[in-house]
Amino acid sequence: MPEFVYEALEPHTGRVVKERGEFQDVLELFRHLRAKGLVLVNYKVRQQRFWEKFAYRVSRRELAEFCQNLAFMIRGGVPLVQALSDLARATENPRLAAAIRRLMRDVEAGYSFSESIRSGRRIFSPIIEALVYVGEETGRLEETLEAAAEHLLKVEEIVSNTKRALIYPAFLFSMMSFALGFWIFFVLPKVIELFKSMNVNLPAPTRFLIAFVKFCTTYWYYPAFLAILFVFLALLAAKTKRGRFWATKVLLRVPLLRTIVRCSLMAFFFEYTGLLLQAGIDLFKSVEIMQKSMNSPFMDAIFEKIKARLREGFSLTEACESTTFFNPLELRMIRIGEESGRLVEQMRYLAEYYYQSLERLVQSLSKVLEPVLLMVAGVIFLIMALALIGPIYELISQIGRM
Repeated sequence: MPEFVYEALEPHTGRVVKERGEFQDVLELFRHLRAKGLVLVNYKVRQQRFWEKFAYRVSRRELAEFCQNLAFMIRGGVPLVQALSDLARATENPRLAAAIRRLMRDVEAGYSFSESIRSGRRIFSPIIEALVYVGEETGRLEETLEAAAEHLLKVEEIVSNTKRALIYPAFLFSMMSFALGFWIFFVLPKVIELFKSMNVNLPAPTRFLIAFVKFCTTYWYYPAFLAILFVFLALLAAKTKRGRFWATKVLLRVPLLRTIVRCSLMAFFFEYTGLLLQAGIDLFKSVEIMQKSMNSPFMDAIFEKIKARLREGFSLTEACESTTFFNPLELRMIRIGEESGRLVEQMRYLAEYYYQSLERLVQSLSKVLEPVLLMVAGVIFLIMALALIGPIYELISQIGRM
């Protein structure tokens, strides 16, 4: 949607207002200004540059700050339109500021705040829309906005911990691969040429190392192809729905990584469920909103099974049990929550349990991985050292016999 930078005149005061905003066309801009009693004086269309789509991404922390500040202003008695106007001017992120101005225009045009949020789904998630709708219906908008802010910050922590847990082993593996490649392609070929010129009997480890280095340097395009294929598959896994599904499925089968991924998915599931049920949204609708908000192809299949069971009249415990993804502890906690009428508290407890488990995993990951990777690296370089020391020892032996 094009962004208009415009100047408008206030007829009664003669003051010129300079603002910007996203509009479908100049006619929509004209109607917006007429509704505010302003006269369009000048405008220009500023098309969004390609790089700005990536430079001005709206983070969860920025959305949380927006929800928290809006709740604070509403609690203080500031009218919604005025609060949105003030927040749009105070927001540094141009993309978020444009989205807030769009919300303000929709509210001024007579739409409810939740309807305005729905039109900006590129920025605001379905769960924020649901909480705003509940807040409007119950007259507790400031409370649901605060709940949304708290939820966004918790989700940001879960995502951040998960990324840190997965990036660390990938970084160590990459550094080890780089060091090994540097030795194979740049250091060892020169050392091996020296050994060949010494005219000594080479031991078996050295001959094996020579053959391995010769293969790598002669057929270098094989490892290059594998590296390119790995990068391609990683990009495919990140960009496509089917790729993300299989990436999650594979990670759930890798030791240690499966614990991290599962803790993350369960923390999301119970955090969303507890929040939505606490806001007063029925169970089936909560699962639908959760499915849209998590945007996980792997979890989509699980959500579909849960919804199908709920439609048939089964309890949440029975619906979760039918997916075979939930463990006995989780099912027992959900069942107790349903039977005691305290399902929200149980969801919150499980969300906090998996959140803390994820934090502990991130903290202990380095202690677990570093000895393993050091041992692997030590074995590799020990083999190379033995292969290099053998010819030197043989040469010293020949000199001693002279």
